[in-house]
Amino acid sequence: MERTAFIRSLIATAGAASLMHAVPASAAIDEAAVGREVFAQLREDGEILFDSQFYEHLNEIGSVISQTTASRYPYPIRYYIVRGDAANAFAVPGGNIYVNEPLLRLAKNRDELAGVLAHETGHMVLHHVAQRMAALQKKSTAASIGSILAQVVLGPLAGAAIDYGAQYAVAGSDAAQSRHIEAQADEEGARILAATGQFNPYGLVWFFQIMTETYGPGQNYWLRDHPIDEARITDLEHQFAAHPEIFGKYKNTLQKDVAYW
Repeated sequence: MERTAFIRSLIATAGAASLMHAVPASAAIDEAAVGREVFAQLREDGEILFDSQFYEHLNEIGSVISQTTASRYPYPIRYYIVRGDAANAFAVPGGNIYVNEPLLRLAKNRDELAGVLAHETGHMVLHHVAQRMAALQKKSTAASIGSILAQVVLGPLAGAAIDYGAQYAVAGSDAAQSRHIEAQADEEGARILAATGQFNPYGLVWFFQIMTETYGPGQNYWLRDHPIDEARITDLEHQFAAHPEIFGKYKNTLQKDVAYW
């Protein structure tokens, strides 16, 4: 199915599901129901790659991340590989995190891939997407709520050339909120990496550097749903310096130049 048709069906299905299964507007979105609907739509449209060669690495690293955060999220966190042209990863309420093969090819080592998975898991444990959907539920339509998921599915992790503002008329205020959420997920992701005791939080920095080298620094700041990579790297470095009790033992080595697979 063409990507535009797939996104239209996702908006219709996920948007309707989020309203049908949601509890009253004053309460939270039914995350498990949304997750099941999106997974079913992705599977039906052939977007999920169940036989990718990259599952060996994804499962190895993902299992460590999910075990580290198991007590912080009410549903099992699982990782799937999906189709895509530009590097992308996204978290859907209910526990499923999706990564595409272009991203898996860019991540050259364990720490970089762990950084991606920890960032998306940070979104999950902080309930970011569900909170945005719940906020829209109070004042908008099913299609608008579904568009949040469409933005999540289409948008690259750190800045490939997809303009949310042009495609979905995202207001500057919503983009600013999204940038704040992304910064929170970066911070939480770094803490998750440190908590594993196995992965270097600098893997996040290295992966953002790769994304900049591959796709460029990105769009005008006020239109972007994600902070520019340089800002994200700076914020992470400040976080590492401010909390030596957590990050002091990790170093910005040349490990990013060593291919793991």
